[in-house]
Amino acid sequence: MAVPNPVERWANAVGGRDKVAAIKAIYREATIEYGGYEGTLKVWHTADGKYRKEEQVASYSLVETFDGVNGFVKQGGGPPHQMTHAELELATSKRFSNSNAMLFAFFPERRRGSVAIEDENLFVLKPEGGVEWRVTLDPQTSLPKTMVHKEGEQTITVTFDSYETVEGIKFEKEMHRSAGDPARGAVIRFTKTVVNPPVDAALFSIRAEETGAGVSGRLP
Repeated sequence: MAVPNPVERWANAVGGRDKVAAIKAIYREATIEYGGYEGTLKVWHTADGKYRKEEQVASYSLVETFDGVNGFVKQGGGPPHQMTHAELELATSKRFSNSNAMLFAFFPERRRGSVAIEDENLFVLKPEGGVEWRVTLDPQTSLPKTMVHKEGEQTITVTFDSYETVEGIKFEKEMHRSAGDPARGAVIRFTKTVVNPPVDAALFSIRAEETGAGVSGRLP
């Protein structure tokens, strides 16, 4: 008897390919615990691979934007800089990280890159021009249990501890991110998820930072 394709099992477990196919954009808010500090995270992702991340932990702040081709990073009050080749390679895969990976993995007709199945619970996602993302499913739920990728010399492991259902689709609710050193681990708990929010193309451009324009008010 053939073993069910793990990507198909995952698609069924999250709510079905048809529901995911209707996603154009996702907006999420979360709290972060990192190194004894607490902070906040806001992320926008689109089905075609654009993203924006705003992170604030204590005095540390970071904004990343990626429009599918070009990426920018802004730390604290410093000026934004265009992503280096290594940063761009990571961003090309990061745009499909965590639950956003289903926007890449489930649709071979529209993705640019590969999905390599290694066994019944393990497969590797590699967007064209990006880094490998190794996904291990929980054999009981068929939802991702861990996702592993490289950032330079570091191996980053994200462990998914719980899920929630939003508009019929399962998203991670709580996850741990570690580079092997517990002191560097982060706990992320999502507090808000909006499927198909209104998004402005300027969200994914550094121009919003250059002009000092706020973007958080774009959503209800």
